[in-house]
Amino acid sequence: MLVPHCMNKNDQLGFSLLETLIAMGLSSFICIAAISVFPALFKQTHHSYIQYQIDREVRQVLINMEKDFRRIGYCSRQFCDGTAIKIEAKFLSRLPNSCIVFAYDQDLSGAWRNGGARSKETDFFGYRLNNNKLESNRNVMDCNGSRWQSLFDPQVIKVNKLSFTWHKEHSLLEVKLIVKTPLLPNKELSYRTTVLLRNV
Repeated sequence: MLVPHCMNKNDQLGFSLLETLIAMGLSSFICIAAISVFPALFKQTHHSYIQYQIDREVRQVLINMEKDFRRIGYCSRQFCDGTAIKIEAKFLSRLPNSCIVFAYDQDLSGAWRNGGARSKETDFFGYRLNNNKLESNRNVMDCNGSRWQSLFDPQVIKVNKLSFTWHKEHSLLEVKLIVKTPLLPNKELSYRTTVLLRNV
């Protein structure tokens, strides 16, 4: 049998108009604050992602360059004729030490061979800075010429500085690189690596 439950009249009252308005005001304030925070958070996350992608690409190129540099001066015989490492700059460049040309005996022929203008069989290689681009080439004897290839997409990564320093007394090659991207206008990424050249 159901027993009727008597409720106090005050217990049946809901929120007053003032309480409802206060609750709505607080909710609106929280929503506005959240809406203003989300774009900034998204922008920061997006910039961090771009920086991560740029950093990963640059580091991968540097790793490949280091592999090349560790071979500098290698000769399958006791001695190879020629200059194993040469650091200079592209003709008319205002940036000193921004180009390196080097040799190693990649085909174990016992000599550092220059295969000629159209040959891919060569033991000479180079990296240089040219018009904000990091470029590489093979079969080169100096830092000039037009057959160099950019290692980065120039629309995405621009190289502001590239320098090579050869510390002969310690057999160390120091490489400094500074890059920028139009995707992060106010950000520069700097890199420095040192490679021990055991064959020079």
